[in-house]
Amino acid sequence: MNLLQDQLQKICKLVLSTSANHSNVIPEMERMNFVLQLDACRNVSVPLIRAQDLLTTPGFSLSRKTVIFVTGWGSSINRSNAGPVAKAFACRNDTNFMVLDAANFIQTFYTWAAVNTDTIGRFVAQALLKLDRSYVTRNVHVVGHSLGAQIAGATGRYYQQLSGGAQLPRVTGLDPANPCFYDGFKKLPGTQSGDAAYVDLIITNPGLAGTAEDVGDGNFFAQGLAPIKSGCTGLDAIPCSHQRAVDYFTESVYPNNTQNFRGNYCAAYANLWTGRACTRVRTAIMGYAASRSGLYYVEVNPTENYGKEANPDTFTPSNSACGACNLNS
Repeated sequence: MNLLQDQLQKICKLVLSTSANHSNVIPEMERMNFVLQLDACRNVSVPLIRAQDLLTTPGFSLSRKTVIFVTGWGSSINRSNAGPVAKAFACRNDTNFMVLDAANFIQTFYTWAAVNTDTIGRFVAQALLKLDRSYVTRNVHVVGHSLGAQIAGATGRYYQQLSGGAQLPRVTGLDPANPCFYDGFKKLPGTQSGDAAYVDLIITNPGLAGTAEDVGDGNFFAQGLAPIKSGCTGLDAIPCSHQRAVDYFTESVYPNNTQNFRGNYCAAYANLWTGRACTRVRTAIMGYAASRSGLYYVEVNPTENYGKEANPDTFTPSNSACGACNLNS
């Protein structure tokens, strides 16, 4: 895996140093949509180029906050990890939840998809500019996994640039993709502090599929710098660990689970190796309710409930009826 990472970084440097088109699959804003969850069973697509139509779409409410979820490399709107996240937000019933449908622009050769994250983020920012600025700067939260996390960060950077300095309130990076980012690439800097008023990262496969950098405002390292999470074994250990960031965030979205993950503050990055020197006096919540800045070591369980602070009497499991589609109801 380390050899593959090295080779991807070399390819990225080569691609980004050329003056030719960086990707053979060029993103087109006209082919991207926001897929708005209307209820547990129904959704509707709104083109990015007509994002203002959201304001008159039944099921979208300006009295609610909006979460935009961006999936990772190789995913599509019909084949992604967005389903469990959508179910958790449906259980909350207090959020406009949308998934970015980026068509085939992240379903291609990895380095091309990585380069495309910047353009896709700009398109999403341009779409948000079609909405009321005061609403967007108070209520829009962009959440992304892997390459989707890099799109989320680019969205925040471009929104600030194109709006003349206005910021999104929050960007959450779920194990932001590591290859092609955070290695001196000025064109692909990666999600980081400053992309929104608050940038929180949940890091679960550091140094492999996900970054090991503490570049957010709130940096939450589940089990520290161990790249493989408890409960992930065998040939699936790396993708399982990379996915865990989504699993932890999803668990934290359910109303009864928002306090399930508590991280201990680490004064130095090296403390993340064991977490023993990280203080239990200064702590912060990881996931949906995150709000604090700093570097945190978070203990997790190998299976659901993943959060160590979960209350067994009130815990909502991912297979609960809450938020699920029931066509017979």
